Amino acid sequence: MKRHFNTHLEGLDLQFWHDLIESRGKLVSLKKGEYLCRKGEPTNVCGYVKSGYFKYTVDGINKIGGFAFPDALLGDYPSCMDNAPAMFDIVAGKNSEVWIIDATILPKLFEEDINTGRQGRLFMQAAYVSLANRYYALYANTPMERYLYLINEHPQIEQDVPQKEIAEYLQIKPYSLSRIKKKILGKNK
Repeated sequence: MKRHFNTHLEGLDLQFWHDLIESRGKLVSLKKGEYLCRKGEPTNVCGYVKSGYFKYTVDGINKIGGFAFPDALLGDYPSCMDNAPAMFDIVAGKNSEVWIIDATILPKLFEEDINTGRQGRLFMQAAYVSLANRYYALYANTPMERYLYLINEHPQIEQDVPQKEIAEYLQIKPYSLSRIKKKILGKNK
């Protein structure tokens, strides 16, 4: 089974979500730096990443809280279902394609179809657990432990994402990430 960067996707029926989004949505292209939604502005968009990647940021690009890579579900949940103000920015990390739908249709779909409602509930539960685990790791683990976990679980990230963004995701400064990497290389000699 494919290991997802976003752990809340583990065990979800992504084909169900992709089919639902494609049947009611459209494929759009965003250039690096373009926003899917902006913090504080109403958002009704959700979807999944077809290619490229997206960053969940706060206060511009200086604070990265998460990433969404190909096949990942994308959106400011649950704000998008109510066309409520987004809690964060979702911005393309490079030229990307994303399938999007108007998420305000989801609550009605959840009520009308038991399987769709079940999929929605499973998604929200998994997202909550993933968020709690990330929050816990930020406080319980050292920056080196967080970095080692990240590259052991997702070694491809160092090829796909600039080091500055990895540092921001780990909530450390780029020079701290450089020191961590030097320290690791020194231990491996």
